[in-house]
Amino acid sequence: MVFNRSRQTLLLFTLATYLSGATSDTVESKGHSLRRRLQEEPATGALTQANEQVKNRKTHVEFNLPGSAAEWCSPPILPPLPYEECKDKTKVNSVPLYGGLTNSLKMVLLGAIKSFEEDRCFFVDESGSELGRRNDPRQSIDSIIDRYFEPIGIKSDSEAVKTAKTNNAIDVRDWKVVWEIIRNRRQYGETYNIDSLNYPNIEGHNLKYVMLRRMWRPLPHIRDQTCTSLGDHVQGDEFMTFSVRRGDKGTENFAFATPQQYIDMAEKAIRSHFGGQVPTIFVATDDCTIMEEFREMRPTWKFVSECDKEQTVGHSGFALGDMNQWSQKDTDAHYAKFFVELYAMATAKYFIGVWYTNVSWWAYFMREADRTTYLMLDTPGTEMFSLDW
Repeated sequence: MVFNRSRQTLLLFTLATYLSGATSDTVESKGHSLRRRLQEEPATGALTQANEQVKNRKTHVEFNLPGSAAEWCSPPILPPLPYEECKDKTKVNSVPLYGGLTNSLKMVLLGAIKSFEEDRCFFVDESGSELGRRNDPRQSIDSIIDRYFEPIGIKSDSEAVKTAKTNNAIDVRDWKVVWEIIRNRRQYGETYNIDSLNYPNIEGHNLKYVMLRRMWRPLPHIRDQTCTSLGDHVQGDEFMTFSVRRGDKGTENFAFATPQQYIDMAEKAIRSHFGGQVPTIFVATDDCTIMEEFREMRPTWKFVSECDKEQTVGHSGFALGDMNQWSQKDTDAHYAKFFVELYAMATAKYFIGVWYTNVSWWAYFMREADRTTYLMLDTPGTEMFSLDW
C-alpha cells in the first residue's frame, strides 16, 4: 500500500512514531498501528501528543522575527536520526565531505539516506575536506560538523569504524554513488522505502525534507545567535531574500545573474506576495560589492545584509581555495554570516536565488513545499537544472 501524506503530516508521523517508542525493531508492530491511527483517528494517541509538541515550540517572537521563522528558530521537534541502530553490521558506510559546506551537506544528506536505506551505520569522513584544513596547523579545525552542528552519523573513531577498517569493510557513499546514480538523488515524484525508519513508499522530496530536519541540527547557541542577528535585520516584518553567489562560481562556466534580474523578479513578487508594498529585502551574498548596485538601482527600497557589518574574509566573493589561509576566528566569522544568510533564505516570505549554487538547493529543502514562494533565476549554463532534483 502506498502511504501518501503531506510534509506536515509526515513530520507529525515521525514525531508520533518516536513518542510511541517505535524503533527499527518495533516498526512492524507499532508502525502499522500508527499508520492506521493516522488515517482513521488523527486526533488521538501519539499523534495528539505530537501535535501538542508542535504547538508548544519556543516562539520566534523573542528573536523579533515573523512567523515563518518559527521552525528554524526553535529547538527541533523531531528526534535526531538513530545512527547507532543499524541492522547490517557487515559493513560501515563512509560519507566524505567534499567541496563547500552546502555541497558537502547535500552529499552527506543523500549519503545518510542511502545508509538508512541499506540499514547500515555510517560516519562522516572529514579527512579530505578543505573546510577545516589550514596552512597554519594551529588554525585547522578537526571537525566542521562538530564545531557547528549536532553529531551526524557515528563517530569516525568509534570501535565500529575501527573494526570495519581493520576488516576492509568500509563502503564509500560519495557523490558518484548518491548523485551520479540518478535514483539516489531522491528526485521529485519518485518513491522509496526506508524500512529502518518506517518510511514506506515515501516521495523523494518529502524524504529529503524530513531527513534534513532529523540530520542537520545547528547547535543551540549557533541557532540562537543566527536568529538574533536575522531579527536585528528584519525587525519582525515579513521580508524577501535575494541570494547572490559569485566568487569562484565564475570558474565553473556559469554566467552570473544580473542585478536587474533580481529587481525585475522582485517587482513581480511585491505585487503577487506583498500587496504592492515593498518589503525589507535581505541580500545573502558572498560578494558585498553588489549592495551598492542594488541601492543605486532602487534608492527607496530597504536592502539589509550581513555585508553591512565589518568583514574579515570573503568580502568580494567566496573561493574555497582561500580557506586554507584563514584563522579559526575568520572561519567562525564566515559561518556566522553564512548561517544568518541561510536562515534568511529559508524563512523569507519570498526567495529569489540562482541555480548554480548548492546553497539554493539546501534552502529549498529548508523551506515549506509551496513553490510559488521560491524563484530561481535562469542564466546561461543552467538550462538543464531543475527543482525536481
